[in-house]
Amino acid sequence: MFKLSISEIIEKINKEKVFAATVDQGGFTIIIEKYVPFICVAIHNGCDIKESLIDKCLLDKKARWSEEDPLTGDFIESLPIRIIANDSRYEYDLNRQEDEAIYDVAWGKPVWKQKLSAEEKAQSIKQHREFYTVLKALVKKIEEKFQASIIYDIHSYNYKRSDVHEEYPVFNLGTEQVNKNKYSKYVNRLVKELSKIEFEDIENRVAENEVFFGRGYLASFIAETFDNTVVLPLEVKKIYCDENNGDIFPSVVNAISEGIKRAIVSTSLYFNNNETNNKVSNKAKLLSNIEDPVLISIDKKLYALLRNFETLVYVNPKNLENSKKLFFESRYRKEPNFNYTPLKIDPYELKKSLYQLPINDMQDVSIQSLYKEIIREYSITIDMLSSRGTEDFLYNSLRLYGKPDNVDVMNANYIIQSYGKDNETNMNLEKEEIYKLFSDELKAWDMGGKITFGRNMAARIMVNSAKKTLVINEKAKLNEDDIKLLSQHEIGVHMLTTMNASKQPLRFLSLGTPNNAETQEGLAVLAEFLTGTMHIDRLKELAYRVIAVNMMVKGDSFRDIFEYFVEEYDFDRDRAFNLTARVLRGGGFTKDYLYLRGFIKIYNYFKSGKPLQELLIGKTSIEYNDLLNELISRGYLKKPRYTNDIFENGQIDDPIIEYILKSTK
Repeated sequence: MFKLSISEIIEKINKEKVFAATVDQGGFTIIIEKYVPFICVAIHNGCDIKESLIDKCLLDKKARWSEEDPLTGDFIESLPIRIIANDSRYEYDLNRQEDEAIYDVAWGKPVWKQKLSAEEKAQSIKQHREFYTVLKALVKKIEEKFQASIIYDIHSYNYKRSDVHEEYPVFNLGTEQVNKNKYSKYVNRLVKELSKIEFEDIENRVAENEVFFGRGYLASFIAETFDNTVVLPLEVKKIYCDENNGDIFPSVVNAISEGIKRAIVSTSLYFNNNETNNKVSNKAKLLSNIEDPVLISIDKKLYALLRNFETLVYVNPKNLENSKKLFFESRYRKEPNFNYTPLKIDPYELKKSLYQLPINDMQDVSIQSLYKEIIREYSITIDMLSSRGTEDFLYNSLRLYGKPDNVDVMNANYIIQSYGKDNETNMNLEKEEIYKLFSDELKAWDMGGKITFGRNMAARIMVNSAKKTLVINEKAKLNEDDIKLLSQHEIGVHMLTTMNASKQPLRFLSLGTPNNAETQEGLAVLAEFLTGTMHIDRLKELAYRVIAVNMMVKGDSFRDIFEYFVEEYDFDRDRAFNLTARVLRGGGFTKDYLYLRGFIKIYNYFKSGKPLQELLIGKTSIEYNDLLNELISRGYLKKPRYTNDIFENGQIDDPIIEYILKSTK
């Protein structure tokens, strides 16, 4: 971090330069990544005391920590203008006026062994004054540029010292010095946005003037100095640490940081469009678009580690056809003993390399969380593939994909019992015809990619994303309707998202956002449906997978599931074997229930009028769509190069299927 004098900092502000610097005396750090009409400050974040004063202080670092506001600077790290105090409030308190800024006694405890000299006090007061000189210059510039500004004054508070059992709020806004006639709607918006933050095992409650009242000097100074700037003091309950011993809880810190980022940006957009001359339609326009070199480096390293990691290649049995033959010859008594392609990785070394990536050094907390979740999911996938053929495989599959719930099973049974127009195209095509038709489809999309046949496949066709290859099961029986449906499913979605991801500056979209299977398979099945040739038997096929996965999770054997589908649903033995093998490969692969759940979810998303093309940017999930749009607006990602017009122009010409879908939960 550069060190600059006060005059140098003010000069940069006046010239609207973006910069990051610590004042030459070390008292505070200022970061300006973009000039926007809001400022975040953490004036009690610091813990430093001048070296010349340390021996004179009665309180050691641990004792001081309890009344400081540790990590409040971290809470605002993703926001574009921030000022973070480095010095302890025990040396001089920036939230008190100059003549009261140096404590003799604080919270009932004497601070100094002996009175500070006039010179020592003067030096600390000088640093107090310098902070407000810079803040004044910054607010003046922001008001000149935007006509108005809002300051978020972030603090934290202890809550365990009282003997009275009371449920203190997680967030407390102190608004006694806020002009309510002018700014109440922004207070209300911030309360609303903070209330959306969720914690695991902690109930979130937001209050106004319940614990603290916002009576500090910073709010007074701004109110007295500027007409069009408001300060919103925010106290965060120290749920993110043990306030007695200083232990930090990183997951709670991340949740607070992400939540505060979203709340501040949403409130600032509302303020911006009502109070300033800088109307914008997108929250991301209020965030930094400076390239983060740490993000770029980590993204490249992550992609290099995982680029050839294709789950289905390692889950599909090598001896599928031979296992089927032995199973049939034994009259279903000899359950398959599948074997698999050896892993080309050292699981321990790969996981070690993933967890050594310095994710916490990224600038934005939302992007940090995304990459952490990607690594977490791949770590589970590595564990799953390392345990193929054992009970641990199912355990890890459940961690990764989950299992059908009661609603999934209810929807599946409802669909299975429904009637509709069956597929009347019964004539299967020859292998050469299948290859040619898919080749023609792939060429028509003009995206590139290869096509080949595969052996021992549980699926009829799949995309190997790592190799950008469409792989056709050489044993697959397909008719012309199948070609039309599967072309949309595999080429129009899976190959298309593969190619879109490959064109992105950040490569994590080739690896996939967390929980992308549900969204991707939902999109793929919806694309089938919109061809106008999807029949009830295809919908039932997805429902049968849910039932099979549910049986497997409950402990039914290969033979149990196989015979159930033969006897209950009149499957021929090849079809029953293939379905059972799909869900029991590896040791219990639960992913297949997500096709139906994802389809219903995406169908409802589609019917609500929300755009689908943006979900084709790569291996995405709906849950991360807002963040991906933010990254596009900030210049980290590009809009999808390839789109699928079936999501605008597709046909829904089977009223029975549509009725069934509308009736699902």
